[in-house]
Order: sequence, then structure tokens, then C-alpha cells
Amino acid sequence: MKKRIAAVAAAIVSAAALTVSASAYNGYLCFQTGAWSYRNGWSDASVGKDSKYYDDIIMNGGGCDEGTYEDYDDYYDYDLGTYAIPVKWTNASFDGAGTYTVAIDDFDWSLDGSNAFNIGMISTDITDTEAINITSMTVYIDGVAAKTIDNPVSELTSDGKGTNFYFSNPWNDGVGAWTTPYPTSSLKVEFTVEGGAAAAPAAGDVAAATDSSKGSPDTGIEDVAVIAGLALVAGAGIAFTRKRK
Repeated sequence: MKKRIAAVAAAIVSAAALTVSASAYNGYLCFQTGAWSYRNGWSDASVGKDSKYYDDIIMNGGGCDEGTYEDYDDYYDYDLGTYAIPVKWTNASFDGAGTYTVAIDDFDWSLDGSNAFNIGMISTDITDTEAINITSMTVYIDGVAAKTIDNPVSELTSDGKGTNFYFSNPWNDGVGAWTTPYPTSSLKVEFTVEGGAAAAPAAGDVAAATDSSKGSPDTGIEDVAVIAGLALVAGAGIAFTRKRK
């Protein structure tokens, strides 16, 4: 009976651990080149994460004639009035302290003739930087670390759905424009997060949860109560038992 109870409890605790460890926050690399080719913040209603364009670079500020980039004519979008060119993105998911990466690959950085960024940032769904925050960013250009920014300037989005952390913004004196080096092959940002959720219980670590029968008769009643208690709190990722007095 005890072995069976332990197995059931292990399954419940494992499920709870999986639930708690689901990432609560997301980060996306976003930028606007000097020629206004861009990927906007994730919550943008028209070209954000929930649109069909979020895996693309939208060229020249949404205003570009068909035929401008003949090699990419298959990606001309008449609704936008410009090209929406698909690229390879690395997005980040996180729920607590650690180092994470966002990146873009497979984009021809010479395409729009730019040699500098207007905006460069990590767009996140963090709304409370007191609870969880990005405390540093290292920008890699073509695979080489170009600059580390401690305590990057951040700004809550106008819709209140997230926070942007900047490495380029000429309209903010605390940030300034990123001019050099400029990518020719890749752009990556590694960032450090502090705060966030506590670590989830280790899956399979149920010794404490299944030890309640020690010192009491093996009636099975207490074990059923243990399982009920585990199931009740599994959604919160907490497992506890209660000894019978």
C-alpha cells in the first residue's frame, strides 16, 4: 500500500513541478534600423506577437514599392505596402534569475542601406520590475561581444503590457543611438535576470511527502488523506503531509 501511495504521490508532485516551472515571462529582440526597417514590441496590435508578421522584418517603415528588393518579391505584402521578410529569431522564456538569449540570424543587414540602429531593445511582458528585472545586457555583433550594459534603461509600454529594455534609443538621453559596430551577419543579446519565481520542487523528490505513515498504523486512511492533500495543492506546486495525532 505504501509503495502504491508513494508512486501516486510522486506523479502528483511531478505534475505540480511541471506546472510551476512553466515560464511566466518572455523576451523578444526588437529593433528599428536607420532606414526604419523593424520588428516592433510584442504587444503591437497590428504587427506584434499575435499577428502573422512577428517572424518577419518589416522593411522601410512599412512604405516600400514592389520591386525594390527583387530577390524578395515573394515576400511583398500588399496590406502593409512593403516587404515582410522572414528571418530566424531566438526568443527567450524565463520565470526567474538566470542568463538568457535573444537573437536574429539569416537577415541581409545591407539590404536597406542602414549602418546604425534607431531603436534596439528587448521587448518583455514584465510589468513589475520590482519583482523581476533585467540587470545587464551584452550585445553581440557578428558573434563578437560589442558592449555590456549594466542596469539598462527600461520603460513601461504605453499599453501597460510590458517593459522595454534598451541598448539603442536616440530619443532617450540615457541610452543614445547605437551606431557602430553594425551587424553584417548576426545580432544577439544575452541578458541577466534577477528576481522572479522561486525554483519549483524537483520532480520525483517526494521523500517528505510520502513519509507521513511513519510511527502510525498502516490503516490506509492517512495515506488517502495525504494523496488528497497533494492533489489539492498540486496546482500551486506545494506538497505537504499531516501526521495523525
